[in-house]
Amino acid sequence: MSQANLLEQNKAIVRRAIEDGWNPANLAVIDELYAADFVFHQESGEAVRGLDSFKTWIATIHGAFPDIRYQIEAMYAEGDKVATRYTVRGTHRGDFRGLPATGRSFDLTGHLIHRVVDGKKTEGWGIWDTLGLMVQLGIIPPVRLGGGAPPPDTAANIAATRRLFEALSSRDPEVLPTAIDELMIPEFVTHGDALFPLVYGRDALRQAIPRFKAAFPDATATIQQIFAEGSKVMVHVRVNGTHEGDWMGVPATHQPMTWTASSIIRFNSAGKMVERWVIEDELGVLQQLGRVARFQGQAG
Repeated sequence: MSQANLLEQNKAIVRRAIEDGWNPANLAVIDELYAADFVFHQESGEAVRGLDSFKTWIATIHGAFPDIRYQIEAMYAEGDKVATRYTVRGTHRGDFRGLPATGRSFDLTGHLIHRVVDGKKTEGWGIWDTLGLMVQLGIIPPVRLGGGAPPPDTAANIAATRRLFEALSSRDPEVLPTAIDELMIPEFVTHGDALFPLVYGRDALRQAIPRFKAAFPDATATIQQIFAEGSKVMVHVRVNGTHEGDWMGVPATHQPMTWTASSIIRFNSAGKMVERWVIEDELGVLQQLGRVARFQGQAG
């Protein structure tokens, strides 16, 4: 088995253990996927040693939180280890570490690392937001360090987003690079679509500007919808431009083109753009360039 396949197999074992073992408290799945001498290191530093002790721990968790559910958010693997980031939700219906039932629900995050050897989980390290658990169960009052971050300035974040797209529409070659430098942190990350799936750094965006502007020198981006919630701004735009230079391997057609794009942009507490998730109608662009045929029944 290749190393890549082995890593995916190990992820699948951890996923199945959580989804088919932990969530329904199915001890038969636990027996299948865990080594008899499995050791689990808890957030306190204490260790649960042996499979029988670990199954007792699972029963204790389900006794306290009968509807507990772990939802896997991300998984990473290297060598014989698998890391998991998860969300866990449930309702406090029974005794938990000496705390009687409160009837309150919780929604928390946690991390796990497991070692998988020969198809069995042999060791695990886990930590979840136990302070958050105590707060959400009403056991202790909310705890804050210092004054905390100020609430997001949604109006300022929307204004910054508008400035970015106005800069995209400018024919002055210095306007857009200047806006990118002033609005984004250097480590800005773009989570894109099939054409540009992931771009790290605002410099990478700046380097792409000349190529785009050469292809569509009169490009304009018109905001059709924009609003904000918390630290994120949602914006939907229509881009119009004339194809005057090479783009996606197609030489200039001198034809007007139009497509839509949608972004979710996250700002930090200083009002700087930190990352964005963007999807553009790349298929529509390719069809207008003549590289991809329109398919039967396609609207528009």
